[in-house]
Amino acid sequence: MKNQVLVKRYTEGLAAALKTEEEYGAVSRELAEFSALLEENDELRLVLLRPFLSAGKKAQIVQDLLARERYQDKTGRLIVLLLRHRRLDLLPRIVRDLPELWRERQGIVTFEVRSVVPVGNGQRARLEGELMKLENGPVACTYVLDPAIIGGLHVKKGNMVYDVSIKGQLERLKEKIRER
Repeated sequence: MKNQVLVKRYTEGLAAALKTEEEYGAVSRELAEFSALLEENDELRLVLLRPFLSAGKKAQIVQDLLARERYQDKTGRLIVLLLRHRRLDLLPRIVRDLPELWRERQGIVTFEVRSVVPVGNGQRARLEGELMKLENGPVACTYVLDPAIIGGLHVKKGNMVYDVSIKGQLERLKEKIRER
């Protein structure tokens, strides 16, 4: 629970610091690249996450990497901040949550749409049009394939769920049978 709060704070702070769509795109991409580098490079990850090396030495290693790759200042500052506070392990979740928080700050509501098969372009346009009417504003949808829903759609915005999946219908039927 504590980590979720920390991830949200760091992500909100970063989203608030970003000024333009271009800056958001660059920083988001760079953070994802650095996170992937840590994921793929066991030696680097172990050096940065283990307590054997001084914080100053770790910061120097990271700053050298950032300078070599010519990352944005905001990207570097966040990575070094996470490193100094021994929270670099939060980076993948920050990368995951940043797009939704950025869109939210831009007034765009994000929906997660789960389906068994890929949703076609025409269906996406129709669904997003209906969601825009529902929200009275711009929306963004992320599409996820999920064979567990059997069929239909499972649309989620925050804690609100619109479930028109076969799995959801079966769950509701099961509840009705239990009530009797």
